[in-house]
Amino acid sequence: MNEQEIKTLLDAHAVIRPGHFLRASGRHSDHYVQCAGLFRQAAVGEVIGRELAGHFRDAGAQAVFSAAVGAILPGWEVSRALGLPFIYCERKDGAMTLRRGFSIEPGTAVLIVEDEVQTGTSVREMTEIVRALGGHVVGVGCIVDKSGGTLSLDAPFAALYTQRVEHYSHKACPLCEAGIPLDAHG
Repeated sequence: MNEQEIKTLLDAHAVIRPGHFLRASGRHSDHYVQCAGLFRQAAVGEVIGRELAGHFRDAGAQAVFSAAVGAILPGWEVSRALGLPFIYCERKDGAMTLRRGFSIEPGTAVLIVEDEVQTGTSVREMTEIVRALGGHVVGVGCIVDKSGGTLSLDAPFAALYTQRVEHYSHKACPLCEAGIPLDAHG
């Protein structure tokens, strides 16, 4: 699929919505991105996983690694498409950690999959987990790159769709200044 076909699919599932939104961080944003709707229908989720996996077929990955909760389904679908084991991390006491019996063996080549990225903070946290356990990251993939293509990571990176999503401090938000109502629920 080309980027326009991906955009059509994202639009059909209301993945990216313009407006004035409150983020979990407390910052305000000009778009709301929620990839979960792509996975309501198994066939659509499978297509997304296959498309993302296509960017990493030759990366040499031995496992796919995602973060709970939003990236579990994209990670699972990429792992299915590549025929690789799947593991995920989750936050405990504020830190990303492997739980539920998941592990990464030393030397394992890991593909990180996210639903969306903007600053790359969670990707960097997952990269540290992989490195601490003796593995290495061979690629990072996501459905939506909210950085507008400016994200810099330590591994090859691919996104199915790229769009700049602006975010602002609540103290200096031009959307608030323009009187646009804040949607706290997305």
